[in-house]
Amino acid sequence: MSIEEKALRNSIESHLRGEQPPPEVLAKAPRLEQWAPSIQHGPNGDYYMTLYGFPFGHPRLADGNQSSTGEVVWLDRRCRWAQTRNTLWQLGEPEGTEIPIEGVDI
Repeated sequence: MSIEEKALRNSIESHLRGEQPPPEVLAKAPRLEQWAPSIQHGPNGDYYMTLYGFPFGHPRLADGNQSSTGEVVWLDRRCRWAQTRNTLWQLGEPEGTEIPIEGVDI
């Protein structure tokens, strides 16, 4: 297991215990504004959630240009932050769009 995989596993385990990211870590995380969830269809026939919106403070994404996150592995139930495989995101104001489920077999 890689260092990144271990860190992600530790983060998820702490979230399962009800722990939040430390304030100093969250304060340094990139922020996603006017975000909304999106359900993607994976190559293996599975589905996963991403978020799209306007990022700020991400090292590889231009501030204010609409982008999509990677696969969301944890979404704070109060929608204050989200964890993808590689990034902890602060969540700003949501766009207000519901999760689209057209074409998803339930």
